[in-house]
Amino acid sequence: MSETDPFAENEAARDGTGAPASLAATYERQSGEMMVYGGTFFGLFFLLGGIMSGTIAFLLLACAMLGSAFYFFPMIRTERAQLRVEPRGFYLDGMGWLPWSAISSVRMYDRAVRTIRNAHLELTLAAPADDVVLKDDGKPDAIRSMMTTVWSLKRTGDGDKNRLVVIRLEPLSATPEAIIGAMRRYMRTT
Repeated sequence: MSETDPFAENEAARDGTGAPASLAATYERQSGEMMVYGGTFFGLFFLLGGIMSGTIAFLLLACAMLGSAFYFFPMIRTERAQLRVEPRGFYLDGMGWLPWSAISSVRMYDRAVRTIRNAHLELTLAAPADDVVLKDDGKPDAIRSMMTTVWSLKRTGDGDKNRLVVIRLEPLSATPEAIIGAMRRYMRTT
């Protein structure tokens, strides 16, 4: 694994207002440590117990624990940006690039659970996601599609399928305000 800093270009490319020209956000490392490390530990514990005792239930528990560690693994990979805002477009890990011309509207909203702020970013696309998403390598990553992502595709209010992308912002290292601020540099209207 390469140890590249996804935020390196943020500091170098600021304009007079102090807003970054590009923005990259990774998961906050502590948001996934419990699920990945705990799932791995208990998965190996149950695997060892299942092998030594020959109990199928322990082996099934081991599969569930190791499967959950695999699913949440991207949450501890802080060297890979989950979201990028650049002149090329809006990048989501596991989806690809959305060109700025493909995003027709942007809305940010909060869902508060007790005192915890859960910010969401809603992107309405001009066409279905399959038609506008630009893949980096031209082929989908099958293994990555089985892991957690910060985004999900939804139906729009008028029933159009795959034209609404909802992005959970709370597990990311960048603030929702910084993400919206970077997007405004490239969007005509927000």
